[in-house]
Amino acid sequence: AWVLFRLDGGIDHVLVDEAQDTSPKQWQVIKHLTDEFTSGEGARAGGRTLFVVGDKKQSIYSFQGADVAAFDKNQDHFDRKFTAAQQMFQNRSLLYSFRSSPAILNVVDAALADLPPEALGAEVAHRACFPDLPGRVDLWDRIEADEVKEEAPFEDPVDLIRPSHPVAQSADKIATEISRLLAEGTQIVTRNGPRPVHAGDILILVQTRSTLFTEIIRACKAHDLPIAGADRLKLGEEMAVKDLVALLSFLATPEDDLSLAAVLRSPLLGMSEQELYTLAHGRTGYLWEKLRGLDLPAVALLKDLRDQVDYLRPYDLLERVLVRHNGRHRRITRLGAEAEDAIDELLNQALAYERGAVPSLTGFLSWLEADAVQVKRQAEGSGQRIRVMTVHGAKGLESEIVILPDTGDRSAPGRDALYADENGQMLWKTPSGDSPPAIAALRAQKQQREAEESLRLLYVALTRARCWLIVAGHGKAEKDGAWHMIVAKGMAKLETAPTLHGLRHQTGAWPDASQQAQAHIAADPVPEDWMFLQTEHPAKTSPVLSPSDLGGAKAL
Repeated sequence: AWVLFRLDGGIDHVLVDEAQDTSPKQWQVIKHLTDEFTSGEGARAGGRTLFVVGDKKQSIYSFQGADVAAFDKNQDHFDRKFTAAQQMFQNRSLLYSFRSSPAILNVVDAALADLPPEALGAEVAHRACFPDLPGRVDLWDRIEADEVKEEAPFEDPVDLIRPSHPVAQSADKIATEISRLLAEGTQIVTRNGPRPVHAGDILILVQTRSTLFTEIIRACKAHDLPIAGADRLKLGEEMAVKDLVALLSFLATPEDDLSLAAVLRSPLLGMSEQELYTLAHGRTGYLWEKLRGLDLPAVALLKDLRDQVDYLRPYDLLERVLVRHNGRHRRITRLGAEAEDAIDELLNQALAYERGAVPSLTGFLSWLEADAVQVKRQAEGSGQRIRVMTVHGAKGLESEIVILPDTGDRSAPGRDALYADENGQMLWKTPSGDSPPAIAALRAQKQQREAEESLRLLYVALTRARCWLIVAGHGKAEKDGAWHMIVAKGMAKLETAPTLHGLRHQTGAWPDASQQAQAHIAADPVPEDWMFLQTEHPAKTSPVLSPSDLGGAKAL
């Protein structure tokens, strides 16, 4: 109470942004901070304000504690409090969309109009702030589910899918279409006028970082498209990083037979399974003792690194492997171009570690193991490159062209082992067929909340596009919550035209094919003379000397 009394003297205005994602505990903090706004002398007229901004249709962070029901409850709470204190309370709705074209808003309103009001509110209606902005929505035909269940050979990697798999077909179809748009110089109409499409205009959104996520990145790189890579990287789960960490572990501890065996089988040394078995089977000592007496290129490489391990920092050691010993080329050749992202991020982490600690190899390995390093790229700074990310990660972003490939049937994974009832009592989850009524009711409530949040996630995904929205899909889309089916029902209410891939709803005047081709031919700029002028080098300033900075390496 004393802390609140001290705070009360300095707080006159409270702004709550993204209120739809505020958790109940956070609402409690807001209530405590604003209690004095409506009680006693603290309720001075016109002097203290509470401003809450939120859109229930965009509440998608329940896994972080957000509760969309708390939004309405607290709105009623503050309405009663301010009205009782004879202060003005206003509730205003903003129907204008400052992002999307009328074509996209037409599809959003038509698709979500008949959905349960508990998920998105009583009415979904928008007004375009730019009513003359041309727009289009493409609904592609789904790639049918794969009915072939062939027996894979025992030695095949289990994480690879064949090219005929629907996921691989969907990813290749998207990459092929993007390649065509860029090659033909397809024009889009932005708020600043028409211009050719570039890779930075394209944002691909998926629901989860599943196989489709990685296949899209792989397909785009196979078509030589400029792509920003994954928006999040878990370094410890990347195969290229596992190989490099295993190499560093062996260099730090030569007795680590498992790490050495992993390095021998990696693209860096390329030993076959039979060669490794012949080398390791029946030995009496460590694997390195058996290996270092052989005259093999792999032995020469490992000896070179062993000779340098006590003198090089972790970053320099990794660079020696990747550059001098051609490790980067070998890994990308074996694992694909997508492995380059993970390698670069591991190098960045090595530099980050050296900035804050003595750069020892064992320290770097312990640092990697102690903290599951997850790298998040800033999508706003991707430049003219394709962005692939989840809908959750795209919250707050926008793009001229948005592609939704993950629109089929989905079943939310039931990872929760405990259910909490309305009194906070925890109940152990039981099989659905054997569940007592209390647990069955909690399971049904949970499934209902997840279905409602999936609809709000669809709303967020659809409204990321400015002028062009492409809804693709593969597999089955037969359940009520399937995004492809919802969008298809909405487009059935609108005027559409057939295209090569499906249906299109379009508004406004778009450049025709001849205009696009002519604009693409004239798009190459002619360099001007000033671009070739040599600039004068600025005079270097003398660095400020500090007696505490002796220079030199931190470790010998």
